[in-house]
Amino acid sequence: MTADVPLTTVARAFEILDSIRDRDGASVSELAEALDVPKSTVHDYVTTLARLGYLTNDGGEYDLSLAFLEHGTYARKNVAYADRVEPALEELAAETGEIVWYIVEEGGRGVYAGRGIGSDALQPYASIGTRSALHTIAGGKAILAALPDDRVDDIVAERGLERQTARTITTRDELEEARERIAERGYALNDGENIDGWRAVASPVVLEDRLYGAIAVAGPKNRLQGEYFEETLPELTVGTANEVRLQLRSLGLG
Repeated sequence: MTADVPLTTVARAFEILDSIRDRDGASVSELAEALDVPKSTVHDYVTTLARLGYLTNDGGEYDLSLAFLEHGTYARKNVAYADRVEPALEELAAETGEIVWYIVEEGGRGVYAGRGIGSDALQPYASIGTRSALHTIAGGKAILAALPDDRVDDIVAERGLERQTARTITTRDELEEARERIAERGYALNDGENIDGWRAVASPVVLEDRLYGAIAVAGPKNRLQGEYFEETLPELTVGTANEVRLQLRSLGLG
């Protein structure tokens, strides 16, 4: 077996964990039906995972345990200074009233690593740890614009440019045009490319040629429109990204 071929048992265990998470808890029967595997197989897996402390069992309803909170907290410590970024996210969220995200790239996808929640914020699609295709979100497009061409080549080759809505970038030519535009003006716009009726503005956080992530503010189209969407929000978002750069520089980076 080569190193790039996953062990079937490990892959199956994570399929079960993902399915339990997606269903907000599930029984053996529900998991067996969803994954099209025998109930006896599912039972063996969930029993083992529960014994190891990674699942809870409430009358046959299995759910993820708080053991994952410990792992998640540890993993988040290794994200590019997410804890240092959050005060700036909260400040921008308070000023705009919207949801503000710190997004980083990992494995060719955008990971929502930090957030600030404004007084009017809606959150229809993401939470801390959510992963999204980079080409479909403003923060992801800002990241793609700041990455070297060869890294973008690798990401597109591995992840593709799958369509999410009628507005999603789906060709390499479209992506390159977007990257050039974003690099020139310093921010990315998203107009319903991931979710219809949802808009966002994002700016990359780059210090001394190192990309740390992107700051993104998002909200419904009826609030993010006109001059506010095209000029005011970009100015605020770029300003927050600059503030984060200064914060990182004060830590001796760059």
